[in-house]
Amino acid sequence: METLTIDAAAQAGATSTLTDLWRRRTHLSHDEMISIYNLVKGALRTYHPPELQSLREDKEELVAQFIYSKVLRLEPGHTESHASEQSAPSSGYAVCTYFRRFLIDCLRSASFQRDVSMEIEGIGQQVDEHAHAVDDPIESVLMQYGLDEARVRHRARAFIASLDKYEQLVLAGTLGWCSGGKGGLFGIASRHHIPSYHYRAVKLGVTLKKSAQSEDFAMTKIGRWIADTLGIEISADNQVAILLVLNLLALESSQTTV
Repeated sequence: METLTIDAAAQAGATSTLTDLWRRRTHLSHDEMISIYNLVKGALRTYHPPELQSLREDKEELVAQFIYSKVLRLEPGHTESHASEQSAPSSGYAVCTYFRRFLIDCLRSASFQRDVSMEIEGIGQQVDEHAHAVDDPIESVLMQYGLDEARVRHRARAFIASLDKYEQLVLAGTLGWCSGGKGGLFGIASRHHIPSYHYRAVKLGVTLKKSAQSEDFAMTKIGRWIADTLGIEISADNQVAILLVLNLLALESSQTTV
């Protein structure tokens, strides 16, 4: 069994590397340029903002343009003094935000406006509706599913309240307020005398077998909450949103006293 969380050490390491490279992006070696290219591309792998549907270029080409012009600043006219227009991203969500700003700029530019199909009605209105959220990476992701942070957190509190006290403790021991405690889930189970804690963890969805697939997580309590209550299908394409709502669930769990 393994805890259903992001590999915190690996994620923190990747984020730290990306932040460092981003801050030095005008003075990178060849290998460092390849590294930041792969890190940014990886952060955008499962991100599919609605603006992509209104541009003729495919996502791969737009990601390459974004990295070339906005990340590495290789376009003519960019100088070192302009390299700090965007602060170094502190997470993959921030990279998604920067990419979406780039897409909105593309839609608004005259050269791209000529390429937008005239059959797409209200494209300007669509751009304006999304533009207000691009400064908030959480909102940028959630709005694609008709959600916002306040709504998700409200539903997370209701979900936590629906769990029995042992399930709440298992959630707290893996995602919430005591997830960093000594001994992990076993430690909290021992301290709070949680019966059949492995079974409860599997049923809840905070631990899965190494061979588990998306379908297995979808059958858990958390999986059903994400799919049925939040309307986010359990699939690899929705990984960014799923990880985000799990983080919000963890925050609400951290504020719940059992």
